[in-house]
Amino acid sequence: MAVAERRSGRRTEAVQSYKGHGIHAAPGVHEYAVELVRAALPDGGRILEVGSGCGALALRLRDAGFDVVPTDLDPPHEWIARLDLDHPEWTDEARGPFDMVVCVETLEHVENPRQVLRQIRSLLRAGDQLLVSTPNITHPHSRLKMFLRGAPYIFGPRHYHQPGHITILPDWMLTEHIRLAGFDQIEVTNGGDTFYRGIVRLAYRVEIALLKVIGVRQKAHYGQGICTFVTARAV
Repeated sequence: MAVAERRSGRRTEAVQSYKGHGIHAAPGVHEYAVELVRAALPDGGRILEVGSGCGALALRLRDAGFDVVPTDLDPPHEWIARLDLDHPEWTDEARGPFDMVVCVETLEHVENPRQVLRQIRSLLRAGDQLLVSTPNITHPHSRLKMFLRGAPYIFGPRHYHQPGHITILPDWMLTEHIRLAGFDQIEVTNGGDTFYRGIVRLAYRVEIALLKVIGVRQKAHYGQGICTFVTARAV
């Protein structure tokens, strides 16, 4: 998705683009992220984005009126600064101050998400905002795949090396990591869609309908809710 793990993975082929920049996140994830940022910072502000990928979300946020400093482990453009979240070396520009840190579809790629969240907290002042997202492993489709194959949607042997999904974070664990890193006012929502197309997408819709019949369902806040989003405030 948003960041390439050089030690264990690489970017998958982009399936969408924004102004010519590839989007590796699930469909709808970037659009929902912008909605959440706007709600958190209605008067605008300065944002550090970690795990920027090809820069599509950074450009979308800039077009929405935000001042964005994008970073990534393997930046494809000079205007995206290099940042290894597992071994961060913060540049003066990346040290802030920032009104918000955005980390979309990135924590599943890192070895120690708790350390990353603590590092992010150290860049923020009390009252500043955080937005993170990761694949929603409690989604009914993921729960079924876990039951049948032992791995949620977009995790498992095929996804371990490319795109480098190495850390599974259920929402209860992610929110606890965020709380312990020094945040409160934690809110969990979900958004985004699957990558499925054609006959596979039809089969997916039938599967979701059947799961609802037997009581396995989850409310989606945006799209199909395939990714978990968490917003929080630094304390």
